[in-house]
Amino acid sequence: MAQIKIPGLVGKTNKGGFTSWYWQPSKTLKDAGWRPIAFGQDLQRAMIGAQQRNAEVQEWKLGGKRPSGIRRKDPAGTFGALIQRYRREVLEGTNPDGSPRLAPATVKSYNSALTRLEEWAGKHPVAFITPARVKALKDAVARPVAKGGLGHAPAHALLKTLRIVMGFAERCDIIPRGSNPATAFDLGAPPSRKAVWSTEDDKAFDMAAYELGLPSMALARELALYTAQRAGDLIRFTEGQLVEMEIHELVLRQRLADAQDKVWGWVFSQRKTSTTDFDVMMEIPLEPTLLARVQDVIRTNRARDRAAGRMGHVHVLVSDEDGLPFAERRFIRTWKRILKKASEMTGRPQMLDLHWHDLRRTRVVRLRRRGMPKEMIAAITGHSLASINMMLKVYGPIDPTITAAAIASSLDEPLQGSPTKELSEKRA
Repeated sequence: MAQIKIPGLVGKTNKGGFTSWYWQPSKTLKDAGWRPIAFGQDLQRAMIGAQQRNAEVQEWKLGGKRPSGIRRKDPAGTFGALIQRYRREVLEGTNPDGSPRLAPATVKSYNSALTRLEEWAGKHPVAFITPARVKALKDAVARPVAKGGLGHAPAHALLKTLRIVMGFAERCDIIPRGSNPATAFDLGAPPSRKAVWSTEDDKAFDMAAYELGLPSMALARELALYTAQRAGDLIRFTEGQLVEMEIHELVLRQRLADAQDKVWGWVFSQRKTSTTDFDVMMEIPLEPTLLARVQDVIRTNRARDRAAGRMGHVHVLVSDEDGLPFAERRFIRTWKRILKKASEMTGRPQMLDLHWHDLRRTRVVRLRRRGMPKEMIAAITGHSLASINMMLKVYGPIDPTITAAAIASSLDEPLQGSPTKELSEKRA
């Protein structure tokens, strides 16, 4: 391998004796997003190109202009440099066994807040972050979105992240112990969400989805409510995860089997939001009507993929606009677009505040209304038995239907049979 004394410029000679020239970033630069550049066999062109690239790197190191896709580089001692170190050592760090310290969903959440904090004070020294400036930040971001703020929950998450980063600075002896300026930012944690979809919300969403020409999103809502799973798992649902299941109980087979007397279900490894949780292999049978819809969609999507030259496993949920599988951000954008349309069509402004994850809570609440034991609910949601009670606390807010069933059961002349069952049948 021939080398020229220009940082990053290397030559690779093939068996025929021809040398091609490349600019190769160091590991540190590669981790920051810099990628190799191929210059071909023209040495003069390669030298000029490598020098230009090194000049860009130097400008970036000084906190100046950075090409698209490259992480910002703040000078040592700045708050931005502290955030970069926190990303490197914590967000991208690993445990002794090599596993990530944080789950991907957690990293994504922290990165979003860290980017905002970089924009706020990244170029300033760490000492710039004082209790007074933390209060000013709180006052700015805690305002409602309509007034230019982030709203309560995002503002609390941002300030909590700032407190964590400054705590990291304490542990690294960047600031004195006990001097974290964000220890008490005077903004209470937002109350946990208790939103539950109504059957009217279900119908309005589906109607809006079809009105916008997005039927796949109506199926997404139905699958989310049926399976109580997260968006990240559902948008990864492929034909390879639709598997014939061995159900030997006769009554169950009669209810769940298709016309060929086979029970099919969605089998997948559930994506956990915490690295302390073990992966859970979920096996969720699909009742015949929903199964037929999923199989029809798979056939349609397969034909579209093959016509477009796309091979591999077919996704169940794809964009109706181009037939491509959803990235999570695009999925949520489409979801919000339908909620807005549904609100306009039905005059139900409360729909604008519904989240995808509320469907998981809604499934739990509806199952509780039927009097389903918590162990069976956990079998659907994928929670461990040890976390059932906490799961019900988070996803099972006090529900008037359940309360009414409990009161009815306590009367001198209680309802015959299961109150929750009778009430759910009347609601249906």
